[in-house]
Amino acid sequence: MRGQVTRHLAGSPPPGSLQQYDFATSCRNNTYAKKKTALQRTLDMLWIIHNFIRPHFTTRRVPAVASGIVEKGLSWGEVLMIQKTA
Repeated sequence: MRGQVTRHLAGSPPPGSLQQYDFATSCRNNTYAKKKTALQRTLDMLWIIHNFIRPHFTTRRVPAVASGIVEKGLSWGEVLMIQKTA
């Protein structure tokens, strides 16, 4: 290893460190945000989860139920059966 030149990205952690491994893994696994359509699909799912599946921590009710949009919160199965329209 002596005299070996190590190259890494500017702003990245030093090579061989745990932070460098985490940096490389996060760069490699961040595939949902590389294209606008994939990012929008992810944001749509998070919006559905927040508003139609998970109860709010203070009201203990699903926000869509509290607003009167639906009578009861949706299950994962019901959400996955929804067809996206153009």
